[in-house]
Amino acid sequence: MTATTAATNAPTVAAAAAATSSVEVAPATRFRRRAIGSVAIVGGVLTAAGFAATVWEASPSKADYLASLVSNPVQSQIAAVLLHFGYMAFIPVLVAFAAMTRRRWRVGGTLGIGLSAIGALALPGLLVTDFYDMAMRQTLPADLAVKASDAAQELPLGALVGGPFIMMMFVGFLVATIAAWRAGFAHWVMALPLVAGVVLPIVLGVDPIANIASGACLGLFVVSVGVAALRMSDAQWVTGRKDA
Repeated sequence: MTATTAATNAPTVAAAAAATSSVEVAPATRFRRRAIGSVAIVGGVLTAAGFAATVWEASPSKADYLASLVSNPVQSQIAAVLLHFGYMAFIPVLVAFAAMTRRRWRVGGTLGIGLSAIGALALPGLLVTDFYDMAMRQTLPADLAVKASDAAQELPLGALVGGPFIMMMFVGFLVATIAAWRAGFAHWVMALPLVAGVVLPIVLGVDPIANIASGACLGLFVVSVGVAALRMSDAQWVTGRKDA
């Protein structure tokens, strides 16, 4: 019985090996895979640095938020720029998840990428509001600056630029991470810093240490995806097969 099974499985194993050895890998594949992984790693570091550089407000009030921006304008601008470029790495993260789930757990990967796409595209541009809020607080009396900032956020179509899409993005990241883990290219531990990064500010509220820790966790998540992409072979990147 064992001999028969081995004989039956031999052609299958040989066929799989032949298919793996015959994978066509385009010359630019290695550069693109390494670029995606490296940009994600750099973006994760910039995200963590941006959170650490931010001058955090003392309370949830809009007045305190605007006051924090102008308390150290140079530092606030540096933090906004760091976060702007750090958040840009969220797109390479989605590209990496697409490669990891192109063959296995395609539904989960596609769902995660779909949920994340709008938020990931919108988030870097939202940092420009820091500069406008800072300028309003510097040029207007405090009460008028608060009123103007609130008025901008209350415009009816403002929710279409960010808003709920940001939370959807994090849900999508979690779904895509699980799909990549089930596909064999990630580890479930990668989801822990993502969850911690989202939960910490919700649980602890406006707290500088919690916010900095949240940024470090989000940065670690992005870095871990970049490392996972760099660890893939070119054939795995092209085929989505763990055995390639």
